[in-house]
Amino acid sequence: MAASEKTAVLGLSRWKGTDKPRRADFVADNDALEEKVGGHLNDEAAHLNAERAARLDTPMDVRTYTGNGAAQRALLFSFTPRMAFVFAVGKGMSVSCDGYTKHYAAVATPEQNSGGLSLNRIQAMVTQDASAPGAGGSMFALNESGVTYVMAALR
Repeated sequence: MAASEKTAVLGLSRWKGTDKPRRADFVADNDALEEKVGGHLNDEAAHLNAERAARLDTPMDVRTYTGNGAAQRALLFSFTPRMAFVFAVGKGMSVSCDGYTKHYAAVATPEQNSGGLSLNRIQAMVTQDASAPGAGGSMFALNESGVTYVMAALR
């Protein structure tokens, strides 16, 4: 006798103690598993939506820019970054200069930032303080004229 009951989703045999399994039952169950589970495993679209696929294909956008001295500068992306960081090429993250500190690197997420870099949807905004602070102070130098910077934004 075939199985008295079948499972709800895959329709596999669910035998009771009084049932007598037949080879045909096992073959049918294996065919059902092969079709449904095997088909699912081979269906890439079922596992990744377009947004997730884009994050895997291009997980970040890395670019360079040369500072122009403007107090603020916007860099636009084709996606909303989850995190971004920027640093000046050939400079330390923070450099002591005449009693104050210049910050040449920053990191930001949409919720918070280290200062000097902020994220708002598809835009990253870098800051260049216009004048040197007093002794012991600090300034953001993320758009200093003539300095090359690397910006990386993660999807």
